[in-house]
Amino acid sequence: MNKTFIIDSHEDLAYESLYGGFDYTRSAADNRKYYTGPEKFGCTIGWPELQEGGVGIVFGTVFIAPPDDGNKGQKNRETTYITDEDFHAAVCAQLDFYDRLAGEHPDQFRRIFSRTDYDAVVKNWSEQPGSEHPVGLVTLLEGTEGLRSFDDLSRYYERGIRLIGPVWAGGRWCAGTKSRDMKDALTDEGKTLLRKMSAQGFILDISHMKNRSAMDSLDYYDGVTAASHANCNVLLGDDFPVERHFNDETIRMLIEHDGVMGVVPYNYFLRTGWEKNGVSPRNLVTLNTLADHIDHICQLAGHSRAAAIGTDFDGGFGYPDIPYEMNDISDLPELAGVLENRGYKEEDIQNIFHRNWQRILERALK
Repeated sequence: MNKTFIIDSHEDLAYESLYGGFDYTRSAADNRKYYTGPEKFGCTIGWPELQEGGVGIVFGTVFIAPPDDGNKGQKNRETTYITDEDFHAAVCAQLDFYDRLAGEHPDQFRRIFSRTDYDAVVKNWSEQPGSEHPVGLVTLLEGTEGLRSFDDLSRYYERGIRLIGPVWAGGRWCAGTKSRDMKDALTDEGKTLLRKMSAQGFILDISHMKNRSAMDSLDYYDGVTAASHANCNVLLGDDFPVERHFNDETIRMLIEHDGVMGVVPYNYFLRTGWEKNGVSPRNLVTLNTLADHIDHICQLAGHSRAAAIGTDFDGGFGYPDIPYEMNDISDLPELAGVLENRGYKEEDIQNIFHRNWQRILERALK
């Protein structure tokens, strides 16, 4: 395997393309010039940067902004919803985006539906290191509060979704990042959702669940589990404003289920009090700060088989709100030297860069 081969478990490719006009077949620098969305952030992903960084597989999300998120200031039927029919239509629109991306640019992107598809992508990157290869796209549904029917789960699986994070804001199945005035526990309807997901063969993504809900879900789910993009509460302290990240008890429980947790190189998720858009000095958060979260997971586990990378690029943030040494996703391999300086061996680094997510995918893909 190419030494710099990386699996990134969370990239909002469909959302930012349909909402903000990013074209991930070109460079991140070009996208920074032509971005049409209202948020002010610099694109961190492009085809050249994925190749340079050795990012060979990404979990491309299907994310639909819920009504209580204000629909990001606009009504875009591909990225927002009001009714459950809106939600279903938007999910299909984003899946159509991934179909077009891979269908129109087969030399750049390839959808992964099966173990055969996955093996072909890995083989390319393994046997021809240093060459350009299609990036494999595993599709992740982030938030299902708008789910029209449990019957849609089989439809979404057929369309290529392989991971589901039941909540984003939270409320229907269990408590999520923005939940208010409800118990943190998994609801009866949430248990039904998890049973249906397990029967279909989805990977459960506990990201955005509050800790009680995450632990309930891990205890209840009998399929493959992971956290695609989350960091460690203990390193953020009591001042972090919402329950977005995981405490040690939840992380240990995920480890016990042979799960994997992708850490997020977003400065606000790495240092409490970080202010966006160039307000905070960039050198306040470095790759060492990111490595702190990786190391904490590894210390809890006693090994390097539970920590990985889930960038959440370009999920509403980008340059300059990423670690100081990074300009875009091509700089992820710089993390290797930081981990080496902490005593991590080559095997450990490859676990964190790709092998841990490979284990999850190899268990789940048919």
